[in-house]
Amino acid sequence: MSHPRAREAAESLLSSVSPHHRTLTHSHSLNLVSDDLVAGHRPQGKMSTVRRFFCLFVTFDLLFTSLMWLICVMMRGETLRQIMDTEILSYNVKTSLFDIVMVAVCRFVLLLLFYAVLYINNWSIIALSTGCTCALLIAKVFVFDWVNAVQPVYEVFLILTSFTLAWGEAWFLDFRVLPQELQAKQILESIVHTSGVSERTPLLAAHGSVHQGQSYAESTVKWFSPVDTPESSPRPRRPGDQVILTQEQIDEYKAQAHESMLQAWRIVNLQNWHVEKKGSHKGDIVESRRTEQFGKVYRFTGVVECPPKFLYEEFKDNITRLPEWNPTILKSELIKEISPGIDLSYQVTAGGGRGIIAARDFVILRRTAPLSADGHVVEAEPDSYISSGVSVTVPGYPPHRDMVRGQNKTGCWYLKPRSVQLPSGKIETHTTFQWLMCCDLKGKIPQFVLDAAFATVMLDYIVHVRKFVAEARAQGRF
Repeated sequence: MSHPRAREAAESLLSSVSPHHRTLTHSHSLNLVSDDLVAGHRPQGKMSTVRRFFCLFVTFDLLFTSLMWLICVMMRGETLRQIMDTEILSYNVKTSLFDIVMVAVCRFVLLLLFYAVLYINNWSIIALSTGCTCALLIAKVFVFDWVNAVQPVYEVFLILTSFTLAWGEAWFLDFRVLPQELQAKQILESIVHTSGVSERTPLLAAHGSVHQGQSYAESTVKWFSPVDTPESSPRPRRPGDQVILTQEQIDEYKAQAHESMLQAWRIVNLQNWHVEKKGSHKGDIVESRRTEQFGKVYRFTGVVECPPKFLYEEFKDNITRLPEWNPTILKSELIKEISPGIDLSYQVTAGGGRGIIAARDFVILRRTAPLSADGHVVEAEPDSYISSGVSVTVPGYPPHRDMVRGQNKTGCWYLKPRSVQLPSGKIETHTTFQWLMCCDLKGKIPQFVLDAAFATVMLDYIVHVRKFVAEARAQGRF
């Protein structure tokens, strides 16, 4: 994928988590992003993992209470017929313990009906079941005939067990099930629905931004930072230092850039893509498919109202000006031009991320070229244009302590001309804009969050491209 595109996936994630998560400690934050978030997620509308565990807990409550009741009555030395008669058919609240089993049955039916079948997200039902259970058990203590009890220890244990399980169910639902499901829902909804945000509003807050009077950058910036750079690693480049490459390194970069361009061109032109999401703008679509070498890749397709050569030259020649029209990129630096159409660049996304993900930076080996219909580089009458990129290591640009180094596996911007007839009858050349992305953001981010973020961020990014093109048209630049 070409220079700034991988960063966009990070930006969508960085803006997706509710504000109160920022105050969590380091260790719990890691757990929130991985285990807790996955447990609260409802894959394809099915029951979440944490709610399924709650249903199993309720079932265990019924079975364990029933087993304890059987042990209590069997200790009397009575036959099953006698037990049936004294405990159930001739039920007496002073001598029978079967009412505790019936309370467990009622809890089982009530809780599974509302929380598994009807799938409500309210604590009122669990409060009702726990309150009624406690009231009955307390009353049972006062009315039960303890003097004539054969094995009072077992009867006491049965009552305490039922009391403990009822409160355990209430605690688990109110403090685990409902909060985790709400967190997962808010994160995914904020990824998918970007409401109330203008076209030029950054997808993430500025580094060290203040929310409700409190700054969170200090406590969150190092959560997912890589380990310290070993002393034997190349030192970071100082301002003004020149990046010196050997001829062997230059030749290796050239070969790698050419290979990454061919891979990106081949993948972006593959068939049989699966639709992930459609945009509000007519024709915008995000698709995905699996590849043997890179796994899941994403492809955006949309139309931009300008000639492809204009976009190509802007991306190729003005990489350092990206932050001027793309508010999601904090820094864009040209490291070194290897040869015509091949260069090394360094980009940094704005950090913060509402307390979940630290800033990310990328070192990209970029290849830009006009192409023929069969994917060969041409100089005259090109059929399309490409700007591909892949992550590499460059002397003087080691990972920083305060941000995660992301990785572009493969990707490109692929621009093809498209003839459009205007209402006036004039034929105008527009651009079929395709963006291939396969990015590893690092950090412990659940895959389902990445899947939602990648599709959304591609649709968000084209908004900035169209905004830039509209301003360029107004300035008469094409």
